[in-house]
Amino acid sequence: MGTKLNNAPVYYTVAQVQFNPVLDLDGYIPAIQSKMREAHFPDYKKEVFQRLVVPFGNAEQGQMAAPTVTPQARYLFGDIDGRSLFLLETNTLSFQTTRYDTFETFSETLLKGLGVLHDALRLDFVERIGLRYLDAVQPSKEGETLRDFLVPEVLGHSQREQGHLQHSVSETSVLTASGQLVSRVLIRDDHIGLPMELGSLAPTIDPRFTQRKSLHAIVDTDASIAYREAFELAKVGARLTALHDDIVKSFNATVTDHARTSWA
Repeated sequence: MGTKLNNAPVYYTVAQVQFNPVLDLDGYIPAIQSKMREAHFPDYKKEVFQRLVVPFGNAEQGQMAAPTVTPQARYLFGDIDGRSLFLLETNTLSFQTTRYDTFETFSETLLKGLGVLHDALRLDFVERIGLRYLDAVQPSKEGETLRDFLVPEVLGHSQREQGHLQHSVSETSVLTASGQLVSRVLIRDDHIGLPMELGSLAPTIDPRFTQRKSLHAIVDTDASIAYREAFELAKVGARLTALHDDIVKSFNATVTDHARTSWA
């Protein structure tokens, strides 16, 4: 995920920056869309969805107020072939791609989009930064198994030849100097896919990952920092790099030397 691999296992990457809410976002969209198009993200869409709002506070005469449903807009700026996408909401900008090259090119694109946003909105502060990678581990050569690619600690009972495996899950959560890191390994016998919370708006996955049904593992690594500070583009980049470094360390502790050689 740092050095470019010829046969890299990463098939989906997303980064999100949460900032101060901008409730009159609609009025700024024409200027933002124009700059996003110049940055080669011309596929613009506006979606309105319903968000459930649960009231908090004092109940009147022992009765809680009923939840309400309010419409909320989100704005999508995609590339021509549907493999990379910016998603803008009132207080977040995320960038997701299924055509990952290197972290340097990925973070440069995200920061460029965030710069477009800042030029239009003059953002005040950043509240949270998150970075998430999904890597597909698919043994393909004769005689290879997941044991060749993953350390024993994350295999669980998946390699036992008893019955038909439905799934095996390993999860580790740690606090680091950069934020919080969550590493999950999901093993199952099926096609490569995306978690439900990502599937509806995600770009198209490269067919080389999805064309065969087999026993595989998904290494899902998520790093984030929740800390309010004044908006500075350079500081966002530094935070993002620190989160990426944590993800690389976690990933390298999860896979074997054979895996790294195979992907290189």
